[in-house]
Amino acid sequence: MKIQHIVLAAALAAATVAAPQAWAIDFGLPKLGKTNSAGSGNVEADIKAFLQTADEARTLTGQSAFSLGQALLTKTEMEAAAAALAAANAITDPKEKEVAKAKVMTDVQAQLAKVDFDAAAKELAKANDKKKNALIGNSMFNFVLGLLKDKELASRGSALASSVASNPMLLSKAGEVKDVLSSLSSQMGDMGKIATGLQKMASTIKSVPLPTSASAAPVAIAD
Repeated sequence: MKIQHIVLAAALAAATVAAPQAWAIDFGLPKLGKTNSAGSGNVEADIKAFLQTADEARTLTGQSAFSLGQALLTKTEMEAAAAALAAANAITDPKEKEVAKAKVMTDVQAQLAKVDFDAAAKELAKANDKKKNALIGNSMFNFVLGLLKDKELASRGSALASSVASNPMLLSKAGEVKDVLSSLSSQMGDMGKIATGLQKMASTIKSVPLPTSASAAPVAIAD
């Protein structure tokens, strides 16, 4: 048990070494906004808040990426994504379902990262479809809000790693925190490309101002 604790704590600490430095670039956006990296002093409460924020960020980036995909990806790509999501939702095991759904969203984000946002912005400006632009604008808002929450997670992760390493009673939560940080690390490249592209889109379609704080309220994304 003690050896397992030491291994998990060490892995968790290692996972956070590069994260805060990498996320300091604000996903390619010069002034993405403010985040709060301070803890409450209660490690157990901080971990609970950390995991809750992770769930919120995952939902925001996942749903908004899917919505952006409907506007920016091909019909074939989104039909495949919709089919994969339906298959994931049909899985009965809760953990397996979440893993499958996360993969679908990660795949959609990978496709969005390859979008030519300059060309897309020009097409949107030319079409001047206000309903579509409003949908994209709200999706962009929520996606950036999710990134702000992710940035906050990366900032808080290092301190949490140290706290968990000194408290064997929190061993069961150490793995969950490590999984969050590992997931963030693996998605940073694609998310950074998307965020940079969205900045171009925002100036073109004159969407709602992007959020500047991780505590901002998400906006509704209507179909």
